[in-house]
Amino acid sequence: MTDKSRLRRLPALALATATIFTVSSCASFYHFRPLSHPDPATMPIVEKIPASGLMVGIRTYHTAQDTHNLFGHQGLWREHVIPVQVALVDKGSNVEIQLVPDSVFLSVLKKNYHNISPSEAYDIAWQAKVPYQNVEQVLYYTGLFLFTIATLGLGSMIWVLPSPFSQPIPAQTPFGRDLAYKAFPEKATLYDQGSAGGLFYFHLPFNEKLLSRTRLSFQLRETDLSKKSPPRILLVSVRLTSKKKSQVNPLMEILHGFF
Repeated sequence: MTDKSRLRRLPALALATATIFTVSSCASFYHFRPLSHPDPATMPIVEKIPASGLMVGIRTYHTAQDTHNLFGHQGLWREHVIPVQVALVDKGSNVEIQLVPDSVFLSVLKKNYHNISPSEAYDIAWQAKVPYQNVEQVLYYTGLFLFTIATLGLGSMIWVLPSPFSQPIPAQTPFGRDLAYKAFPEKATLYDQGSAGGLFYFHLPFNEKLLSRTRLSFQLRETDLSKKSPPRILLVSVRLTSKKKSQVNPLMEILHGFF
């Protein structure tokens, strides 16, 4: 190969390399979408707990469009991670309300599924792109190989950089931090007129038609601050329902698996 022909190929190699690195950099972009904490009375599902001043509002993010509008195309919907928003408001006087740890479940067809942590939701969502990893790696390393040929010594430095295809730590990524930020606080405490809200995450073998046969259950500990009586456990068990269905373009879902 002559020097002239090699020089003629350099623009093409540079363009291919720039394309690969642009795609890789765009894949890590994340847009934060805020989650409001509305009055429970305005949410799709409302439950008043008997013999208490507690009101519970629930909204499910089980459709593709709802999940994507909240977290983007990060793999939650594809891997059947269902965010469920819960809002609480306490209008009881002189009481303290706390969530009982490890008491949150979704019951689907007589099977109970414990909620998962934001880090676990991130790990599961990250796996959504695993089927495409081989293709992405071929494109990426082809770009590195061409860059090495085009730039010789400079290209050899690129080979020692970490691969963008290894799973990062959730707290080091905007998506992972957003999952944790939107989650229901584990140690939330409600007093008179107090409120709390956030998302619980569930990993299910989910079928949207089963939502009407699904119940969300959790326990709350109510302590009367004016008495020395032991705390009272409040059981919240609410049937979920929604008429919304996912509107999915299969081709676009495949493309979103790459980016």
